[in-house]
Amino acid sequence: MKSHLLIISSTYLSQYLKDMLHSYSEQIDYKVIEYHSFTELKDLYYTHEKWADGILTTGIVVQTVLEKAIPHISVPLLSLATDNESFYRIPLSLMIENHNLRPERIVFDVFLNTKPFASVYDLLEYENINSMFPDFTRWLSSASLDELYHAEDLALKNIQRLWSEDRIDMVICRYGNLVPKLKELQIPCVFATATDEYLHQTLQLLISKIKVEKLTAHAPAVIAISPIETEGEVWNELLDLTLKKALLEFAKKNDVDFLIQQKRDTCLILTEKAFLSYLTNDFQKSIISSYLHEYLDFQLAVSYGIGNTLDEAITNATTAFKASGTSGDSYLVDAENQLIGPLYSEKPVISSYMLTPQIQEIAEKSSLATTTIHRLNRMILLIGHRDLTSNELAENFHITVRDANRILQKLESAGLAHTTFRKSDHMKGRPIKVYHIDWEI
Repeated sequence: MKSHLLIISSTYLSQYLKDMLHSYSEQIDYKVIEYHSFTELKDLYYTHEKWADGILTTGIVVQTVLEKAIPHISVPLLSLATDNESFYRIPLSLMIENHNLRPERIVFDVFLNTKPFASVYDLLEYENINSMFPDFTRWLSSASLDELYHAEDLALKNIQRLWSEDRIDMVICRYGNLVPKLKELQIPCVFATATDEYLHQTLQLLISKIKVEKLTAHAPAVIAISPIETEGEVWNELLDLTLKKALLEFAKKNDVDFLIQQKRDTCLILTEKAFLSYLTNDFQKSIISSYLHEYLDFQLAVSYGIGNTLDEAITNATTAFKASGTSGDSYLVDAENQLIGPLYSEKPVISSYMLTPQIQEIAEKSSLATTTIHRLNRMILLIGHRDLTSNELAENFHITVRDANRILQKLESAGLAHTTFRKSDHMKGRPIKVYHIDWEI
């Protein structure tokens, strides 16, 4: 059975991609869908997500918009960027064809949002396109969705300004939608198309990723259901039997089969990745959590793990449980060590790597657990700023204010946070201590 490949392209590039993909018609079924604005990307994804086994976009900005707009993309996603060779080849070809063109008067549209004047001359001064504009990569990771949605409009305004000031003669475009607009304005431009070889390499990589994704559909997966410790309640045999009965009723109601194992106080359901995806609406919602919460009068935490082996899946489910702290929220850790969650429809679902060199370095420096640093990173991402009080941290982490103070003080002592003060919400009273988290998210 052929894989389904979804191509999200600007109108300008769609015919070129259809021509290139024709040679792959025996390997894949594909759709090329066009967007006219970055604001359309989210709806286009949701319209075609059930059909697609993999997605190719026509640029890293498009890919970044999708990753920021869609909480969890369940299929492989790659972008067709412009390779370094093309970034050099295209301007050099232009200057060979027209000796009057000067490198300092040829600009790249995609970099104008982070550098007021991004010219070919700048490119020739650096070793490669990546070291040329490091601010662009930082901008991609930190820009809000609204900023990304209007990136093309801002680039167009900057080009029009430079043209009116007689500072440019040519634009090398990576924003496909700008090409017809610039031609209408009679501003000379060319599109920085990747080489055919680079396109084929990207397509082959994406097809390989789709094959791997299908092969791992049967990877071991575990649902771990653990009691949340509450005052005066001790886990006992009666509660254990009540839980197992509820799980069997859930299985019967949803026409599924369970293999249940007991590990100390934790009830393990052994399954596989594809089945776990079905039980969680593609890792969006913990349906079992909702069911147990409705039918049982004691608190439970449901966590999920996927691994290359059963032991790894159990370990990842344990890590997901630790990540939830005492909140009772459901999380999933997959075979790539990504933490996904919380899996509740009323909360945004976020995917992020549990262990990165940065998180490990911060954890070691502050003497805090990597799961604590990871949760704090995710909290900052959700609230949209890095200023925290002990009360806010305690509320988000479902811990005591004393424990929240301990975390923030350790960060301050390690030079990873500093304190400021703000006025109390009331007319009287001491100012509230605020911790500003100093590392980059």
